[in-house]
Amino acid sequence: MKRQEIINCLRWAVVADALGVPAEMRKRGTYPEITAMQASGFWQQPAGSWSDDTSMTLCLLENLATGGDYDDIMQRFESYMRYGTNTPRGKVFGIGRTCSNAVRNYAVNQITPLKCGDASPEANGNGALMRIAPLAIVLRHESEEANRFELARDYTVLTHRHARSVVGSFIFLELLHHVLNGQTLAQAIMTTQPILNGFLKGTEYAAEIPYYQPLFDTEFSQMPAEAVRTSGYVVDTLLAAVWVVLNQKTPKRVILKAVSLGGDTDTIATVAASLATAENPTMPVDSEWWNQTLNTEFLDQKFSEFADKFVDD
Repeated sequence: MKRQEIINCLRWAVVADALGVPAEMRKRGTYPEITAMQASGFWQQPAGSWSDDTSMTLCLLENLATGGDYDDIMQRFESYMRYGTNTPRGKVFGIGRTCSNAVRNYAVNQITPLKCGDASPEANGNGALMRIAPLAIVLRHESEEANRFELARDYTVLTHRHARSVVGSFIFLELLHHVLNGQTLAQAIMTTQPILNGFLKGTEYAAEIPYYQPLFDTEFSQMPAEAVRTSGYVVDTLLAAVWVVLNQKTPKRVILKAVSLGGDTDTIATVAASLATAENPTMPVDSEWWNQTLNTEFLDQKFSEFADKFVDD
């Protein structure tokens, strides 16, 4: 990937997050169409504010760009949660319970990073999925499925240790991997299914694949919008994001559709934007949206440092 292509992908994800924040937790059909940055009534944040999705993604970008270990990224998560590092205005809002508990496990209980995440079935929110997309950029030339899975698993269990969350992250990263290597999203879905069924066979993760089965059904993209679930449950979020991308033509339309669905709009829009821009990395971010986003100079500094590290020679 070219340097600007990496930056484009990261910028689109941020504007998706910021556009989704005002609609977060609102019921579908109960609010006017959102086409520009708005203040958030629920979170009491000004227009252009990005959420924990972007803040924790920035921690990952820094960790990857500096070659940090898992202690390093947990320390970055702690700095974000305690001091407002990597936030638009120095204030934390909206961090999920599973993520905050994992950070406390590390900072207070001194648990090793790969054991910090909650392993219970009830802890299958989208807090790992929302931040993990940049790992696909790092792994785009990695041909070994085992290596791709290991990193997907390890970066997930830092906050979400149940096998279902790990499988969700792996599917998302596999889709991104194949799209970044030239496939359409529809082709990537077809490529990913046998990888899952083969590579995960006989492991604790195999039992989680059926939860994601609708994604691989041939009629999935034709599902009516009314049937799309938009909760913060990792399965709902991933399926909603993929459905949106399969039914829209451009990153901008993808984001607008995701935000219109209600529910966990910021994360669904962010995940969908990452998938859409992997197919269209040369497309620059919408300038109006970017100009309305808070702290873009800071964001671009972080994005540039990451892009400089992982650009193709």
